[in-house]
Amino acid sequence: MDLEKRINENYERLTANDREVLNLILRDKDRTTQMNSPELAAHCHVSRTTLVRLFKKLGIATFAEFRLLLQEKSGGGPASRLDMQEILSGYHRMVDDLKAYDYDTVCQVIHEADTIYLFGTGNEQKAIGEEFKRIFLMFGKCCIDLFDYGEVEYASRNFKAKDLFIAVSLSGESQSGIDVLRFVQCRDIRTLSITRWTNNTMARMCRYNLYAGTKMIGGGEGVKQGAGYEMVAAFYILLDILSVNYLEYMRESHGTGRTI
Repeated sequence: MDLEKRINENYERLTANDREVLNLILRDKDRTTQMNSPELAAHCHVSRTTLVRLFKKLGIATFAEFRLLLQEKSGGGPASRLDMQEILSGYHRMVDDLKAYDYDTVCQVIHEADTIYLFGTGNEQKAIGEEFKRIFLMFGKCCIDLFDYGEVEYASRNFKAKDLFIAVSLSGESQSGIDVLRFVQCRDIRTLSITRWTNNTMARMCRYNLYAGTKMIGGGEGVKQGAGYEMVAAFYILLDILSVNYLEYMRESHGTGRTI
C-alpha cells in the first residue's frame, strides 16, 4: 500500500499536527527522502518520538519502511494514477470537520463589527479574502481589502474596538502576515485568523480562529520533478458554511430576542 493511500485511510486518526508534519514532508519530498530520522524530525520541528507515533498511526513499523514508501511516492517507482475517489472522500471528511465547528462566537463578532478589514498573505489568500468580502457585502457588512503592511498601517487610524481584522494564510507562518499581526495587536481591534488546520503562529496571535484542511496532490509521469498542487477548496467551503451559520445566527437572534 502506498503512502498516500495509508494517509487517506487513516485520516480520521491524524491530529492537526500530524497532518501538518505530513504536509511538510510531502511538499519537499525531494529533500525529505534523503534525510535520516533525526534530520526529518528537525525539518518538521517535532521530536523523533512524535514521528514514531505518526508512523504507527499509518501502520508503518520502522523509519526505513516510511522512507521506502516516501521514495516510491516521489517517483522512484512506476507512476500511479491519482485516485479521484480518494480525493472526493477527503473532501467529504473535510466538510464533516467544518460542520462540527461551533460558529456562534465568530458570527457574533462578525455581526458586531462596523467594519471588517481583510488581509491575505499571497494571491490565493487574497482571493479567499475577496470571496469573504463578496459574501458578507451581500449581508450588509462593510468589508475593506488591505493589500500590504502600508495599507494596514494607513487604515489603522480608523480601527474601532468592535471592528474585525481578518488575516488569511495557508500555513499561518508567513513572515509578512506575522509582521502585520504584530502591528495590529497593538491596536484596539478584534482579530480573526483563517489558516490551514495546524498549530501556527498567526492563529496563536489572533483572538479568534477558523481552520480549513488542504490536500497535496503530487505530480506524476510527465510532470516536472517535485511539482504538485495544494487543493484549497476547503477554504471556500468553510466560507459557504460560515455564511449559512451567519444567516442562521441572525434568524435565531431576531426570533428569540437575543441581544445581537
